[in-house]
Amino acid sequence: MDFNALYLRSIFWLKDFFKGSPIRKPYNEIKFIQEHSYKEGLPLREKALHRLMDHARANSPFYKDIKGYDMESFPVMNKASLFENFDKIKVPDNCIPGQQGSVHIQTTSGSTGTPFKMPQDTLKRFRRVAELKYFGKIAGFNSHEKLIHLRTWNKWQQKTSKQIKKENIIPFDISKFGESEIRELCDLLISSKAVCIRGYASSLGQLAEYAKGKGYKFPHLKIAIAGAEALQDNVRNLYKEVMESDIHSQYANEECGILAQERVPTKNSDNPMYINHSGYFFEVLKMDSDEPANFGEMGRIVITDLYNYAFPVIRYDNGDVGVLSQPDEFSNGYPVLSKLYGRRFDLTYTTSGDSVFPLTYGRILKHYEDIAQWQFIQNGQKDYTLKIIERGKGTDYNEIVEPLKKTLGNDANITIDIVEDIPVLQSGKRKPVINNYKKS
Repeated sequence: MDFNALYLRSIFWLKDFFKGSPIRKPYNEIKFIQEHSYKEGLPLREKALHRLMDHARANSPFYKDIKGYDMESFPVMNKASLFENFDKIKVPDNCIPGQQGSVHIQTTSGSTGTPFKMPQDTLKRFRRVAELKYFGKIAGFNSHEKLIHLRTWNKWQQKTSKQIKKENIIPFDISKFGESEIRELCDLLISSKAVCIRGYASSLGQLAEYAKGKGYKFPHLKIAIAGAEALQDNVRNLYKEVMESDIHSQYANEECGILAQERVPTKNSDNPMYINHSGYFFEVLKMDSDEPANFGEMGRIVITDLYNYAFPVIRYDNGDVGVLSQPDEFSNGYPVLSKLYGRRFDLTYTTSGDSVFPLTYGRILKHYEDIAQWQFIQNGQKDYTLKIIERGKGTDYNEIVEPLKKTLGNDANITIDIVEDIPVLQSGKRKPVINNYKKS
């Protein structure tokens, strides 16, 4: 038993209790809605939705003329339209219930090409902490256990030494993530006895690749939480084999919080995401209209954040694409996000114009052991490039062209480039799939 984690956790919840349980209360509500049936959770969710709509009408000039509680009465917004109408949507501080001091400004990284600053009120911030604790726990991580968090840690996000000690979280900067940094991370994982590591899927893949080559073992590590990028099958399998711990994919964004997470390991190749229905209303709309997509149909993910009273986020098209499917045996009657494609700007297409599930490429390339990393790029309607970083020599990469053409079309022009490095974005993310053709 980790007595330091138990001590820190106990102190945290004791302080929360004496403050009126601002985190325990939303934590219990999250737990109730996520673990009870759709029918039992619906009254709480509808009450939160109606309360948000009333608040927006009363305090955001942008929404003042909208009547009723029909979701379709509210316009679908994206990051650009939120930015354009920022002053009409933002709620004055003195009209925010429970607000303590100034609102928090959450800055997004701008991976859609549009950076954005999202105001969040005090109670929303408390709820985000509750979400982290709940969804961490169902993944197998108890709060205040030793955690190493991989991301680009800049001067706006860096943790103080007091925060590190109190939260038991070690920030590790991956703005540069070469061999020396990965070796340092491996040594830190061992010396700190960390039980959890949180980071981008590609960074966790690099870590596992390096650890395999150098023979590292991490006896205390039990769970990894991968976010911000699709968790490819080859990365998942390599990580579990080398690190001898489990790995869960989490869907979250900076402007809202945790949106969905894998929960139950499945025997099939697709791992569904279980939506955070306690905090958000999800819609999946058709690609070319604001009509609801059918179950099993790819569409635009549209989110309503039920708890941001500083800046009501209603019907927010965040740029991601996914597939909503019928409830399964583990979802308590709620639909599940059976596929998460990521940014629609980076969807690739066959030569005839059909979209391709991004994990398709990983499921082809995982059979070639000499490939350490890859990146697939669509440059034109029929023109594609596969970048490969080699682990070893000896593979005839022209063999890959045939299975790729079976997916993309026999008339696909596929170029294979052997490279030394695949650049990361400024945020630290590495995109496995890119569309430079950008079919609408």
